[in-house]
Amino acid sequence: MPKSFAFHKSVIGASHTRSGKPCQDFSVSYSDDDMTILVVCDGHGGSTYCRSDKGASIAANVCKGQLLKFAEFAPAELFSETTFSITAKPQKNPFIDADGNRVRYEDLGESQQQYAKQAQAYIEAEGRCVEQQRYIKQLLSDIYAEWRDAIIQDQKQYPFTKKELNALNGYGIEKAYGCTLLAFLQTRYYWLAFQIGDGKILICDKNLEWDLPVPADCACFLNYTTSLCDNNPVIEFRYAFNGVETNPLAVMLCSDGLDGSLRSDDNLIDFYEQIIGLGIDGDNIERELTTYLPHLSEMGNKDDISLSGMIDLLSTDPNQVQGIMNLKKESRSIQTEHRKRKLEIETISARLETLRIKLSRHKDSRLTQQMDLDAMRQKVRECEVAMEELDKTINASRSEIEELEKVLYEKESSFESWKFTSKNRMAEIEEKRNELTGQNILPDDKHNYFNW
Repeated sequence: MPKSFAFHKSVIGASHTRSGKPCQDFSVSYSDDDMTILVVCDGHGGSTYCRSDKGASIAANVCKGQLLKFAEFAPAELFSETTFSITAKPQKNPFIDADGNRVRYEDLGESQQQYAKQAQAYIEAEGRCVEQQRYIKQLLSDIYAEWRDAIIQDQKQYPFTKKELNALNGYGIEKAYGCTLLAFLQTRYYWLAFQIGDGKILICDKNLEWDLPVPADCACFLNYTTSLCDNNPVIEFRYAFNGVETNPLAVMLCSDGLDGSLRSDDNLIDFYEQIIGLGIDGDNIERELTTYLPHLSEMGNKDDISLSGMIDLLSTDPNQVQGIMNLKKESRSIQTEHRKRKLEIETISARLETLRIKLSRHKDSRLTQQMDLDAMRQKVRECEVAMEELDKTINASRSEIEELEKVLYEKESSFESWKFTSKNRMAEIEEKRNELTGQNILPDDKHNYFNW
């Protein structure tokens, strides 16, 4: 493999393989003695973007053609010894709310503050490198105009089906072909990078220090991204150029399928450095990517993956690069081990803190329960004392009742005997009285002893 080379690879994502959708990514690489061109386009996945795979391939090829023209006709000295970057043009004043009222920065939400910072960065950069910006804006306008003409021609040649029209749901033709665009051009005198939408452009110098040359865009967040199919996409491009450090060791452009599957910038950089290692060893990078990227998609976010890159080993010592990579690998290994050990400590500490909090709560709960139990025990003791007193009273009452019952029995027995004797005596008294008085007087009801 030559000392300087470009490569690209796009693979269908695991989810598209299962659903039968086409690969909606497209990538291009081109290199000769005078320039290198790298392009990655990611077609949108929603049903509205029913021809985004075509939109991506058209955009990539149009961009390559326009960059070839730009490298030939744009004055190289205009970009020489100059470096510049600018984010997307703000679409609104972040300090004016929906009702037209002025809003202070302190009163903005976090995302609004980020947008305000981006708007300020754009304003500060807009007045610099005006002539260079004019050339680049014209390039971006030409790319969009040719892309739009090409998709219109494609639609005329292959009219929308009823299913596609239903999916388009009244949107303009651009939506059907919607895609992002990332591009890089390197000449002998400068390099130029630009981007609309998500994905990442990373540039690596001879010391293996990586940089994101194109500023970020707050409009690209989570599942939302800017796109060629937007109403005014030209102003949504972000770009950077450098005519000072013109020979990076490596440049890598990727769609969000790769970025999302690797999950972090550190993992992405580690992956790119492995690719540089393949280049130093003379391996066929595109063949290796053909084998590995589908596996990565399956293990990652299952999206299509595109990568377009270049490696320049002409102006550096490959052994030195390999040595730096080995040191970085060892450093990353130590840092990984450091993070692992620190995470273990933090995990145990967090668990201990949780257990301590639980212990404190359980102790408080136990104390409350103990106090309730002590109160209940005191109540039980009081009840037991009361029951003992009641038992004494009951026993005394029972004894008294038994005594009284005996007395009552004796009294009743004596009374019955007395009544019998008394009735006989009363009869004798009555008989004698009647004899003395000569009358037969019966006792009245009040003194009728016969009812005793």
